[in-house]
Amino acid sequence: MFISDKIRVEQNHDHIGSNFEWEIEPNCQCGQIKEAVKEQFVFVSNFTDEGFNQFYMLPVSADGYLFRGNGLPISHCPWCGDKIMGSKKYAST
Repeated sequence: MFISDKIRVEQNHDHIGSNFEWEIEPNCQCGQIKEAVKEQFVFVSNFTDEGFNQFYMLPVSADGYLFRGNGLPISHCPWCGDKIMGSKKYAST
């Protein structure tokens, strides 16, 4: 899919930081990982690993196309290197 002003990348609505609450907020030295989720630069999957949600990015190549359609998982903050440990709050069933 080509990225432009008129075409948006289709994304699960609950993977975007402003559409869910945190059970455990991700914290790192620089504080940028939580902000990156809020700004929709880093996404939060519903999949978990060791009790924490998995985080990922959707990088694009120089021509504006998605480099990898299923995203690039990240486990550490790209800015300070701290391990990302955050989990979404889910409704009780």
